[in-house]
Amino acid sequence: MKKDNNSLKKLVNLILEARILKYIFRASYHYLKGPIRENIAEHSFYTILISWILAKKENKDENKIIKMAILHDLIEVRTGEKNLINKFYNCPTNDLKVIKEICKNNSLNEFHFEKLFQEYFEGKTKEAKIVKDADILSEMLLEKECFDLGNKKAKKWLDVSLSRLKTKTGKELGKKLKTIDGDKWWVEIAEKYILKTKFL
Repeated sequence: MKKDNNSLKKLVNLILEARILKYIFRASYHYLKGPIRENIAEHSFYTILISWILAKKENKDENKIIKMAILHDLIEVRTGEKNLINKFYNCPTNDLKVIKEICKNNSLNEFHFEKLFQEYFEGKTKEAKIVKDADILSEMLLEKECFDLGNKKAKKWLDVSLSRLKTKTGKELGKKLKTIDGDKWWVEIAEKYILKTKFL
């Protein structure tokens, strides 16, 4: 019983640690300068969803890719968020040590966190490239929204992000995202139902 309680405690600690991501803001804000901000938890959700879409379209292991996407920024609770400029000046090898420590602290061997994160970190497999593309596309969502809200500089960001995409579907989604009317989807819903709806 004591062993089970200790195991549950470690799993709860992991969940509590992951929750801190909602309080850590994306480091790109300092250079992009808004007008909106986004935290790592929000970014991670979009990355997971996009990873699933890319996995399906690229005919790759959806289960593995979704799990990899869930983990991709977990270490930032301990390392902090670094933007592209920051990464030029920081040695990334500590990332693997951090995920190992998280796994050891919380007895996560059965979840294969470390193996999945290392594959993502190395970025050599098609699955890792899909998650990295999803990460970039998630950033593009923020850049697109900032651009649509009047930040003209965000177009440069969109151009750079688009050039970094590697997968066929990722590039296609990126090109469409860059030019699409971000409000059209909900306007079409409103136009479809507004005349049929009775308001109080």
